[in-house]
Amino acid sequence: MLKALFTRAALLLPFITTSVVAEPLVWQAQDAHRQFIILGSIHAGDDGFYPLPTAFTSHWESADALVVEANILKPSSAQLNPTVATTAEMLTDIEKQSLAATAKLAGLSSSPLLSSPPWLAAISLQMKMAEQAGLSPDRGIDITLLKRAQASQLPILELESIEKQLRLMEQLDDHGKNLLMATVNEWDEMAGQLSCLIDAWQAGDQAQLDTLFDESQYDDDTDSALIVDRNHDWADKLIGDPTYQRGKFLIVVGAMHLLGEEGLHELLRQKGFSIKQLSQSKQASCS
Repeated sequence: MLKALFTRAALLLPFITTSVVAEPLVWQAQDAHRQFIILGSIHAGDDGFYPLPTAFTSHWESADALVVEANILKPSSAQLNPTVATTAEMLTDIEKQSLAATAKLAGLSSSPLLSSPPWLAAISLQMKMAEQAGLSPDRGIDITLLKRAQASQLPILELESIEKQLRLMEQLDDHGKNLLMATVNEWDEMAGQLSCLIDAWQAGDQAQLDTLFDESQYDDDTDSALIVDRNHDWADKLIGDPTYQRGKFLIVVGAMHLLGEEGLHELLRQKGFSIKQLSQSKQASCS
């Protein structure tokens, strides 16, 4: 998965409007009493990601809240479970050799990866891949919008807590070994997918994003835990939680959560919401 942080002047950058031919996908989900404006994000970015689509930012002043996966600006006491198996304990000798080779490509020492849980080693490698592609967590969509909301005193709501995200990762089968070994074994392919993902995201190319989503899937259990189950939980929360019964909400979630038949907006459609694309799209240059 290529799935997954400023001065006040920098915070204004995503809200400077320009004329664009194409832009990241923005969806509107609406029923009689509420309106959700949904943007798919990439959690690490660069200056080329901005400005964000006016189809999203034009609703900022009239929004009741910004809704994110988890509010990473909020202090958290979440800690790793010290009893969870380490990567060194989960991998065979041959797999450790493969990990060491990939770590070298990433410019990382394999020692801290081996002492981490497999899922955390996978995330560390993927974040390093993003860094090698010129991306930084500090320019990610989520953190930029969170800081803007904080500066403008727009209420921030979260679909889940940091603690819940940590527990989710710790409960992956084999502590996320499949996630790690997919990253190790498909390093070069994933680097190409990341480049294409950025291109397709910026173009708002739904078809290409769907293709990348299909190509980047892991085993069914891992995909369900990381994407599908969370989409269902979020849809249920948006539909049933008293907080979301009336008003306009700006929602930003990882782009992978808006793909496939069980994407967040598709689940809302199935529950009776009218769904409309607000952004402009074009075909991405990658394939």
